[in-house]
Amino acid sequence: MPYSPKHAALKPAPVRRRLAGVAVTSFAAIGGSAAVADNASAATVWDRVAACESGGNWSINTGNGYYGGLQFSYSTWKGFGGQRYATTANRATKAQQISIAQKVLKVQGPGAWPVCGKRAGLTRANGAAESDGSTTETVSRDQTRPGKLAVDGRKGPATRRAIERWVGGSVNGSLSGADTRLLERKVGGSVNGSFSRDDIRRLQRLVGARADGSWGPLTTKALQRYLNAR
Repeated sequence: MPYSPKHAALKPAPVRRRLAGVAVTSFAAIGGSAAVADNASAATVWDRVAACESGGNWSINTGNGYYGGLQFSYSTWKGFGGQRYATTANRATKAQQISIAQKVLKVQGPGAWPVCGKRAGLTRANGAAESDGSTTETVSRDQTRPGKLAVDGRKGPATRRAIERWVGGSVNGSLSGADTRLLERKVGGSVNGSFSRDDIRRLQRLVGARADGSWGPLTTKALQRYLNAR
C-alpha cells in the first residue's frame, strides 16, 4: 500500500531569496561550538518528523502525491523554492529538504505537520526556522556559501567545489562518480554517472548556455555565472 503522509497539504508561499543552507543561531551572538550544537539539534528534530512522516526515508516516492522524508507536496516544494535543488523533494538531499522545511516552519509554524510535528516535539526554536531579517542570519559551517567564482571558463578546483556544494556532494574538488550522479539528478538527467550529451544539454538549458551537448568553456562560464547568482 502507498505510504500515507500524516500532515495536511501545505500551502505554497512566495519564494524569497536567502542564504543557502540551514539557518542556526548567530555565531556573532554565541560561540561556534554552541551554534553547531543548535544545528545538530535541528537535524535531530527533523529526523523525528521524518520518522513519523515517511519512516525516515528521505528519497521516498510512493506515488501518493507527497515526496521525500518530510512528505512535501509538489506545490509546496515549488512554492518555497525547493526546485532550486530538485523537481520534487525526494530527489533532493536530506540537508536540502530540511532547508526548505525551515522556510515552511517560519511561515506556517509546526502546524504544517499537525500530527508528526506534535509527535516529534517540533517548535520554531528547535527546528531552527529562518530569521525574518530582524536579527543576524547565519548558516552552518558546512553549508556556508562560497565566494564568487572567477568567470573564466575553467573547471578548476574552486568551480568543482562549487558544483559539489550545489548538488550536495563531497565538496572536495574531485567531482567523483557519486558527485556526477548528484549533478545528473540535479539537472533531471540519467543518474548513472555517465553525464551524457543529453545531461549536458539539460545543464546548459538550466544555466542559460547554448544547448549543444558539448561541455566546453562557454558552458563552464554560464555555470559559473549561475552559481555566483545563487
